[in-house]
Amino acid sequence: MSDLRRPWLWKGSAIGTLLVAGLIGGLVVAAAIEPEEESGHAMTGGDRILLDAGLSLMLTAAAVVGSFSFTSDFNTRSFHRRILVFQRGAAFTGRAASTTVAALVAGTTIGVLFGLAGELGVDRWHVSTHVVVAFAGVSGMGSLWGFAIGSLIRNHLLSLFVVPLSLVLPTAVGRQLGHFADFLFPNLLSVWANQELVGSLRLDSLAGAAMWLAFALGTGFWVFLKRDLA
Repeated sequence: MSDLRRPWLWKGSAIGTLLVAGLIGGLVVAAAIEPEEESGHAMTGGDRILLDAGLSLMLTAAAVVGSFSFTSDFNTRSFHRRILVFQRGAAFTGRAASTTVAALVAGTTIGVLFGLAGELGVDRWHVSTHVVVAFAGVSGMGSLWGFAIGSLIRNHLLSLFVVPLSLVLPTAVGRQLGHFADFLFPNLLSVWANQELVGSLRLDSLAGAAMWLAFALGTGFWVFLKRDLA
C-alpha cells in the first residue's frame, strides 16, 4: 500500500500509457486512410496486424516503465531509505506488486481505447473483452519482466536499451534458434495474447511465460537480497 501511494508510480504509468495511446492512434489514423474492403465489426487481416503492433508497443512500454520503477529510485537512493523501513524482501516484493497493478490499469485503459478507436474512428471493430484482457495481460507480465531485468542491471540508462533488446532479440534470431525460440518469454507471451484474442482457453503458453517470469523475478530477488546496495 505504501508503494501504491507513490506519485511517480502513477505518473510514470500515465506517461507510458499516453505514449502507447499516441502511437496506436497514429496507426489507427493510417488504417482509416486506407479502409479495408470488408466492413462491420469483424477484424480483418489488416486490423489484426494493427492489433499485433499495438500489443508489441504495449509490451515494450510496460517493460521499460517496469524497469524504471526499480532503477529510478535505486539510482537516486530513495529505494535505500525504503529498505531501512521495510527490509529488502518486503521492499522488493511491494515494488514489484505495485508496478504490476499500475501496468494492469494501463493495459486495460489501452485495450478499451483501442476498441473505442475501432468503433468510433474507423468503424471496423469494437470494444472486446478478449482484446482488453490481452492488453492488460501483456502489460502486466511485461512490466514484471522489465522490473526483474532492471533489478539485475541497476542502471537507469542501460536498462532503456537492454530491456527492449531482450524482447526483440528472440524474434530477430528466431531462425537461428529454430524451435527453441518458441519457448522464449516474448514468443510465449505473444502466442498467449493471440490465443486470448480468439477466445482460446489454452494455458500452456501462459504457463510457459509465467515460468520465465518466476525465474527472472526469483533471480532478481535473490541477487537483491545478497548483493551490496552500493
